[in-house]
Amino acid sequence: MNFHALRKVAKSNKYQILYNRAKNLGTIKLFSNDVNYTQAQIWFLYWLEVYSSLYTDLAMNEKYIDEEVIEDDLRTDAYILYRQEKRKEKPKLENFNKKKEKVTPNNIPTIRFRSK
Repeated sequence: MNFHALRKVAKSNKYQILYNRAKNLGTIKLFSNDVNYTQAQIWFLYWLEVYSSLYTDLAMNEKYIDEEVIEDDLRTDAYILYRQEKRKEKPKLENFNKKKEKVTPNNIPTIRFRSK
C-alpha cells in the first residue's frame, strides 16, 4: 500500500472539504460501499482525520504548525508526536462537578435524598 499517495490525497483541499462536509452533514458519501471497508479505505479515513486536525491547529494559530509542516510528511509526523507529548504534559482537570460529602460531627458520611 502506498501511504505517501494516500496522505497526499487526504491532505488535498478537495478531500478535506468532502471529509468535513461528510462529517457535518452525514449525507455525503466518500465511498460507494458503506460497510466492510478495505484496509486502504481505513487508512485513507485515518489520514483524512489527521490532516483535518492539523488544518484546525493551523487555523487556531497553534505553535510549530504551518503549511510547510503539513506539506512535508516527516515534519507532519514530528508535529503529531510533539502534539501528543504536549497533551500528555497538561495537568488533568479535577472534576469540579463532584459534590462534597457532608460529614456529621462523628465523621460519618450522610446521604441526602431528593424528592421529586
